[in-house]
Amino acid sequence: MTDWKRLLKAVAPNARADIVAVFVSDADKIAAAGITTPLRIAHFLAQVVPESQGLTRLEENLNYSAQRLRVIWPKRFPTLAEANKYAKNPKALAEKVYGGRMGNVRPGDGYRYRGGGLGMTTGRSNYRAAGFEDHPEALRTPAIALASALTFWVDNHYERFADRDDVVGLRRVWNGGDIGLDETKAVLAKAKVVIRTLPAQAKLKALRYPVGVADGDPGDRTVGAVQLLQRREGLPVTGELDDVTLDLLDTAEPLAVAAKDADLTKSRTVQGSALAGTSGLGLTLDKAMELKDQVEQAQVQISAGTVLGFVAGVLIVAGAAYALYARWDDAGRPVPALVARLIPSLAGDPA
Repeated sequence: MTDWKRLLKAVAPNARADIVAVFVSDADKIAAAGITTPLRIAHFLAQVVPESQGLTRLEENLNYSAQRLRVIWPKRFPTLAEANKYAKNPKALAEKVYGGRMGNVRPGDGYRYRGGGLGMTTGRSNYRAAGFEDHPEALRTPAIALASALTFWVDNHYERFADRDDVVGLRRVWNGGDIGLDETKAVLAKAKVVIRTLPAQAKLKALRYPVGVADGDPGDRTVGAVQLLQRREGLPVTGELDDVTLDLLDTAEPLAVAAKDADLTKSRTVQGSALAGTSGLGLTLDKAMELKDQVEQAQVQISAGTVLGFVAGVLIVAGAAYALYARWDDAGRPVPALVARLIPSLAGDPA
Protein backbone atom coordinates (compact mmCIF):
# COMPACT_ATOMS: atom_id res chain seq x y z
CA MET A 1 0.00 0.00 0.00
CA THR A 2 1.26 3.45 -0.92
CA ASP A 3 2.55 5.55 1.95
CA TRP A 4 1.01 8.76 0.63
CA LYS A 5 2.11 10.91 3.54
CA ARG A 6 5.81 10.14 3.08
CA LEU A 7 5.52 10.11 -0.69
CA LEU A 8 3.93 13.56 -0.92
CA LYS A 9 6.32 15.00 1.66
CA ALA A 10 9.20 13.92 -0.56
CA VAL A 11 7.71 14.91 -3.93
CA ALA A 12 5.94 18.10 -2.82
CA PRO A 13 7.60 19.20 0.45
CA ASN A 14 5.50 22.38 0.73
CA ALA A 15 2.17 20.62 0.19
CA ARG A 16 -0.74 21.84 2.30
CA ALA A 17 -1.52 19.57 5.23
CA ASP A 18 -5.23 19.35 4.37
CA ILE A 19 -4.46 18.23 0.82
CA VAL A 20 -2.00 15.58 2.02
CA ALA A 21 -4.57 14.39 4.58
CA VAL A 22 -7.10 13.75 1.80
CA PHE A 23 -4.62 11.63 -0.16
CA VAL A 24 -4.07 9.58 2.99
CA SER A 25 -7.74 9.21 3.95
CA ASP A 26 -8.86 8.52 0.37
CA ALA A 27 -6.08 6.10 -0.54
CA ASP A 28 -8.70 3.46 -1.31
CA LYS A 29 -10.34 5.78 -3.86
CA ILE A 30 -7.00 6.39 -5.54
CA ALA A 31 -6.47 2.63 -5.76
CA ALA A 32 -10.01 2.16 -7.09
CA ALA A 33 -9.14 4.56 -9.92
CA GLY A 34 -6.41 2.11 -10.93
CA ILE A 35 -3.57 4.37 -9.79
CA THR A 36 -1.66 1.55 -8.13
CA THR A 37 1.48 0.82 -10.11
CA PRO A 38 4.67 2.88 -9.67
CA LEU A 39 4.34 4.33 -13.17
CA ARG A 40 0.69 5.32 -12.75
CA ILE A 41 1.30 6.89 -9.35
CA ALA A 42 4.29 8.81 -10.69
CA HIS A 43 2.41 10.08 -13.74
CA PHE A 44 -0.65 11.09 -11.71
CA LEU A 45 1.54 13.14 -9.39
CA ALA A 46 3.42 14.56 -12.37
CA GLN A 47 0.14 16.15 -13.50
CA VAL A 48 -1.54 17.27 -10.27
CA VAL A 49 1.56 18.53 -8.44
CA PRO A 50 2.51 21.16 -11.05
CA GLU A 51 -1.13 22.10 -11.66
CA SER A 52 -1.62 22.83 -7.96
CA GLN A 53 1.74 24.58 -7.50
CA GLY A 54 3.19 21.77 -5.45
CA LEU A 55 -0.16 20.83 -3.83
CA THR A 56 -0.45 24.30 -2.29
CA ARG A 57 -3.31 25.76 -4.39
CA LEU A 58 -6.68 24.44 -5.54
CA GLU A 59 -7.58 27.45 -7.68
CA GLU A 60 -5.78 29.07 -10.54
CA ASN A 61 -3.45 31.93 -9.74
CA LEU A 62 -4.27 34.70 -12.18
CA ASN A 63 -2.27 37.40 -10.40
CA TYR A 64 0.44 37.61 -13.06
CA SER A 65 2.91 40.31 -13.95
CA ALA A 66 2.87 41.77 -17.44
CA GLN A 67 6.08 39.95 -18.34
CA ARG A 68 4.63 36.60 -17.23
CA LEU A 69 1.43 37.19 -19.18
CA ARG A 70 3.42 37.54 -22.37
CA VAL A 71 5.11 34.19 -21.66
CA ILE A 72 1.90 32.30 -20.92
CA TRP A 73 -0.34 33.89 -23.56
CA PRO A 74 2.02 35.38 -26.16
CA LYS A 75 -0.69 35.64 -28.84
CA ARG A 76 -3.16 37.39 -26.55
CA PHE A 77 -0.55 39.81 -25.23
CA PRO A 78 1.79 40.62 -28.13
CA THR A 79 3.04 43.81 -26.49
CA LEU A 80 3.96 44.82 -22.98
CA ALA A 81 1.51 47.70 -23.15
CA GLU A 82 -1.36 45.30 -23.81
CA ALA A 83 -0.22 42.99 -20.99
CA ASN A 84 -0.03 45.89 -18.54
CA LYS A 85 -3.80 46.37 -18.82
CA TYR A 86 -4.38 43.00 -17.16
CA ALA A 87 -1.34 42.60 -14.95
CA LYS A 88 -2.16 41.92 -11.28
CA ASN A 89 -5.89 42.01 -12.14
CA PRO A 90 -7.21 38.42 -11.90
CA LYS A 91 -10.88 39.11 -12.69
CA ALA A 92 -10.15 41.22 -15.76
CA LEU A 93 -7.55 38.73 -16.93
CA ALA A 94 -9.96 35.80 -16.54
CA GLU A 95 -12.51 37.55 -18.74
CA LYS A 96 -9.84 38.36 -21.30
CA VAL A 97 -8.43 34.84 -21.65
CA TYR A 98 -11.47 32.69 -20.82
CA GLY A 99 -14.50 34.83 -21.67
CA GLY A 100 -16.60 33.67 -24.61
CA ARG A 101 -15.15 30.18 -24.79
CA MET A 102 -15.21 26.83 -22.96
CA GLY A 103 -18.92 27.42 -22.27
CA ASN A 104 -18.34 30.81 -20.65
CA VAL A 105 -21.24 32.87 -22.04
CA ARG A 106 -22.18 35.23 -19.22
CA PRO A 107 -20.27 38.21 -17.84
CA GLY A 108 -18.04 37.03 -15.01
CA ASP A 109 -17.95 33.39 -16.20
CA GLY A 110 -14.25 33.63 -16.97
CA TYR A 111 -13.39 34.27 -13.34
CA ARG A 112 -16.20 32.20 -11.83
CA TYR A 113 -15.05 29.15 -13.77
CA ARG A 114 -11.32 29.77 -13.57
CA GLY A 115 -9.03 26.80 -12.99
CA GLY A 116 -10.05 24.78 -9.95
CA GLY A 117 -9.22 21.48 -8.28
CA LEU A 118 -6.10 19.34 -8.59
CA GLY A 119 -6.59 19.09 -12.34
CA MET A 120 -7.35 22.81 -12.72
CA THR A 121 -10.72 22.27 -14.42
CA THR A 122 -11.41 25.45 -16.42
CA GLY A 123 -14.53 26.83 -18.13
CA ARG A 124 -18.28 26.51 -17.49
CA SER A 125 -18.65 23.52 -19.83
CA ASN A 126 -15.89 21.60 -18.07
CA TYR A 127 -17.32 22.46 -14.64
CA ARG A 128 -20.68 21.22 -15.93
CA ALA A 129 -19.15 17.96 -17.10
CA ALA A 130 -17.52 17.52 -13.70
CA GLY A 131 -20.84 18.22 -11.94
CA PHE A 132 -19.91 21.57 -10.39
CA GLU A 133 -21.49 24.16 -12.67
CA ASP A 134 -23.80 25.39 -9.89
CA HIS A 135 -21.20 25.16 -7.14
CA PRO A 136 -17.77 25.92 -8.64
CA GLU A 137 -16.23 26.71 -5.25
CA ALA A 138 -16.83 23.12 -4.13
CA LEU A 139 -14.26 21.94 -6.65
CA ARG A 140 -11.66 23.98 -4.80
CA THR A 141 -11.93 21.95 -1.59
CA PRO A 142 -9.38 19.15 -0.98
CA ALA A 143 -11.67 16.10 -0.93
CA ILE A 144 -13.65 17.09 -4.02
CA ALA A 145 -10.53 18.31 -5.80
CA LEU A 146 -8.95 14.87 -5.47
CA ALA A 147 -12.16 13.04 -6.37
CA SER A 148 -12.56 15.17 -9.49
CA ALA A 149 -8.97 14.56 -10.59
CA LEU A 150 -9.47 10.81 -10.16
CA THR A 151 -12.67 10.94 -12.22
CA PHE A 152 -10.85 12.95 -14.89
CA TRP A 153 -8.10 10.29 -14.95
CA VAL A 154 -10.52 7.36 -15.21
CA ASP A 155 -12.93 8.90 -17.73
CA ASN A 156 -10.10 9.73 -20.11
CA HIS A 157 -8.23 6.44 -19.62
CA TYR A 158 -5.01 8.23 -18.83
CA GLU A 159 -3.48 4.99 -17.57
CA ARG A 160 -2.76 4.11 -21.19
CA PHE A 161 -0.21 6.93 -21.33
CA ALA A 162 1.24 6.16 -17.91
CA ASP A 163 1.69 2.47 -18.67
CA ARG A 164 3.89 3.28 -21.64
CA ASP A 165 5.63 6.09 -19.74
CA ASP A 166 4.46 8.71 -22.25
CA VAL A 167 4.73 11.95 -20.31
CA VAL A 168 4.45 14.17 -23.39
CA GLY A 169 1.28 12.48 -24.64
CA LEU A 170 -0.36 12.57 -21.23
CA ARG A 171 0.50 16.22 -20.69
CA ARG A 172 -0.99 17.21 -24.03
CA VAL A 173 -4.34 15.48 -23.44
CA TRP A 174 -4.50 16.61 -19.81
CA ASN A 175 -3.62 20.26 -20.43
CA GLY A 176 -4.32 20.68 -24.13
CA GLY A 177 -0.74 21.57 -24.95
CA ASP A 178 2.86 21.57 -23.77
CA ILE A 179 2.53 24.32 -21.14
CA GLY A 180 4.19 23.12 -17.94
CA LEU A 181 5.79 20.13 -19.65
CA ASP A 182 9.26 20.77 -18.21
CA GLU A 183 7.92 20.95 -14.67
CA THR A 184 5.83 17.84 -15.29
CA LYS A 185 8.92 15.95 -16.41
CA ALA A 186 10.85 17.12 -13.34
CA VAL A 187 8.11 15.97 -10.94
CA LEU A 188 7.82 12.67 -12.79
CA ALA A 189 11.54 11.99 -12.47
CA LYS A 190 11.51 12.86 -8.76
CA ALA A 191 8.40 10.76 -8.09
CA LYS A 192 9.94 7.73 -9.78
CA VAL A 193 13.00 7.93 -7.53
CA VAL A 194 10.97 8.42 -4.36
CA ILE A 195 8.53 5.61 -5.18
CA ARG A 196 11.47 3.25 -5.68
CA THR A 197 13.46 4.43 -2.68
CA LEU A 198 10.87 4.77 0.11
CA PRO A 199 9.89 1.08 0.41
CA ALA A 200 13.53 0.06 0.03
CA GLN A 201 14.51 2.31 2.94
CA ALA A 202 11.74 0.82 5.07
CA LYS A 203 12.97 -2.69 4.32
CA LEU A 204 16.57 -1.73 5.04
CA LYS A 205 15.53 -0.30 8.40
CA ALA A 206 13.65 -3.52 9.17
CA LEU A 207 16.87 -5.40 8.40
CA ARG A 208 18.71 -3.07 10.85
CA TYR A 209 20.73 -1.24 8.22
CA PRO A 210 21.40 2.39 9.30
CA VAL A 211 19.63 4.33 6.57
CA GLY A 212 18.45 7.08 8.89
CA VAL A 213 15.04 8.59 8.14
CA ALA A 214 12.97 6.91 5.42
CA ASP A 215 12.38 10.01 3.29
CA GLY A 216 12.70 8.76 -0.28
CA ASP A 217 16.04 10.51 -0.75
CA PRO A 218 18.75 8.10 -1.92
CA GLY A 219 21.41 10.12 -0.14
CA ASP A 220 24.76 9.09 1.34
CA ARG A 221 23.29 7.15 4.24
CA THR A 222 21.03 5.05 2.02
CA VAL A 223 23.85 4.50 -0.47
CA GLY A 224 26.14 3.37 2.35
CA ALA A 225 23.52 0.95 3.68
CA VAL A 226 22.92 -0.47 0.21
CA GLN A 227 26.67 -0.89 -0.32
CA LEU A 228 26.97 -2.82 2.94
CA LEU A 229 24.04 -5.04 1.98
CA GLN A 230 25.53 -5.70 -1.47
CA ARG A 231 28.94 -6.46 0.01
CA ARG A 232 27.49 -8.90 2.54
CA GLU A 233 25.40 -10.65 -0.11
CA GLY A 234 28.15 -10.92 -2.73
CA LEU A 235 26.68 -8.43 -5.19
CA PRO A 236 28.58 -5.73 -7.09
CA VAL A 237 28.99 -2.87 -4.62
CA THR A 238 27.34 -0.01 -6.51
CA GLY A 239 25.11 1.55 -3.85
CA GLU A 240 22.28 1.59 -6.40
CA LEU A 241 18.81 0.16 -5.81
CA ASP A 242 18.77 -1.97 -8.92
CA ASP A 243 16.20 -4.72 -9.44
CA VAL A 244 18.48 -7.46 -8.08
CA THR A 245 19.16 -5.50 -4.89
CA LEU A 246 15.48 -4.69 -4.43
CA ASP A 247 14.56 -8.37 -4.77
CA LEU A 248 17.25 -9.27 -2.25
CA LEU A 249 15.66 -7.03 0.37
CA ASP A 250 12.79 -9.52 0.64
CA THR A 251 15.06 -12.45 1.50
CA ALA A 252 18.15 -10.97 3.16
CA GLU A 253 18.97 -11.78 6.77
CA PRO A 254 18.86 -8.92 9.30
CA LEU A 255 22.14 -7.21 10.05
CA ALA A 256 23.63 -8.42 13.32
CA VAL A 257 23.79 -5.82 16.07
CA ALA A 258 25.93 -5.64 19.14
CA ALA A 259 24.47 -7.47 22.13
CA LYS A 260 24.41 -4.25 24.16
CA ASP A 261 22.11 -2.69 21.57
CA ALA A 262 19.79 -5.65 21.01
CA ASP A 263 17.67 -4.36 23.90
CA LEU A 264 17.51 -0.55 23.64
CA THR A 265 16.69 -0.23 27.33
CA LYS A 266 20.17 -1.59 28.04
CA SER A 267 21.92 0.42 25.34
CA ARG A 268 24.69 2.68 26.63
CA THR A 269 23.53 5.27 24.12
CA VAL A 270 20.05 5.33 25.66
CA GLN A 271 21.38 5.26 29.20
CA GLY A 272 23.78 8.10 28.40
CA SER A 273 20.98 10.21 26.97
CA ALA A 274 18.92 9.70 30.11
CA LEU A 275 21.85 10.83 32.31
CA ALA A 276 22.47 13.85 30.12
CA GLY A 277 18.81 14.79 30.30
CA THR A 278 18.82 14.82 34.10
CA SER A 279 21.96 16.92 34.18
CA GLY A 280 20.43 19.75 32.15
CA LEU A 281 22.35 19.20 28.90
CA GLY A 282 19.14 18.96 26.90
CA LEU A 283 20.27 15.80 25.06
CA THR A 284 17.11 13.87 24.24
CA LEU A 285 16.77 10.21 23.33
CA ASP A 286 16.06 11.17 19.72
CA LYS A 287 19.26 13.21 19.56
CA ALA A 288 21.25 10.41 21.15
CA MET A 289 19.89 7.88 18.67
CA GLU A 290 20.63 10.30 15.85
CA LEU A 291 24.23 10.48 17.04
CA LYS A 292 24.31 6.71 17.25
CA ASP A 293 23.03 6.50 13.66
CA GLN A 294 25.79 8.87 12.57
CA VAL A 295 28.44 6.67 14.15
CA GLU A 296 26.85 3.59 12.58
CA GLN A 297 26.87 5.33 9.22
CA ALA A 298 30.60 5.87 9.56
CA GLN A 299 30.93 2.17 10.29
CA VAL A 300 28.94 1.38 7.13
CA GLN A 301 31.28 3.47 5.05
CA ILE A 302 34.27 1.76 6.62
CA SER A 303 32.72 -1.64 5.92
CA ALA A 304 32.30 -0.59 2.32
CA GLY A 305 36.06 -0.12 2.22
CA THR A 306 36.31 3.63 1.66
CA VAL A 307 38.99 5.79 3.19
CA LEU A 308 36.58 8.70 2.92
CA GLY A 309 34.18 6.82 5.13
CA PHE A 310 36.84 6.48 7.84
CA VAL A 311 37.65 10.17 7.72
CA ALA A 312 33.95 11.06 7.75
CA GLY A 313 33.45 8.77 10.73
CA VAL A 314 36.22 10.45 12.69
CA LEU A 315 34.86 13.90 11.84
CA ILE A 316 31.32 12.91 12.79
CA VAL A 317 32.39 11.55 16.18
CA ALA A 318 34.71 14.50 16.84
CA GLY A 319 32.05 16.99 15.80
CA ALA A 320 29.41 15.33 17.94
CA ALA A 321 31.74 15.25 20.94
CA TYR A 322 32.58 18.93 20.51
CA ALA A 323 28.90 19.84 20.13
CA LEU A 324 28.07 18.05 23.36
CA TYR A 325 30.97 19.75 25.14
CA ALA A 326 29.91 23.17 23.83
CA ARG A 327 26.34 22.62 24.97
CA TRP A 328 27.58 21.59 28.43
CA ASP A 329 29.98 24.52 28.61
CA ASP A 330 27.32 27.03 27.50
CA ALA A 331 25.00 25.71 30.19
CA GLY A 332 27.58 26.47 32.86
CA ARG A 333 28.94 22.95 33.04
CA PRO A 334 26.18 21.54 35.26
CA VAL A 335 26.81 18.19 36.93
CA PRO A 336 24.53 15.91 38.92
CA ALA A 337 24.50 16.71 42.64
CA LEU A 338 25.99 13.35 43.56
CA VAL A 339 28.93 13.84 41.21
CA ALA A 340 29.45 17.39 42.51
CA ARG A 341 29.70 16.12 46.07
CA LEU A 342 32.16 13.37 45.10
CA ILE A 343 34.29 15.60 42.84
CA PRO A 344 33.85 19.22 44.00
CA SER A 345 36.27 20.55 41.38
CA LEU A 346 33.80 19.69 38.60
CA ALA A 347 31.22 22.07 40.06
CA GLY A 348 33.41 25.14 39.75
CA ASP A 349 32.87 27.95 37.28
CA PRO A 350 34.26 27.36 33.81
CA ALA A 351 37.64 28.93 33.22
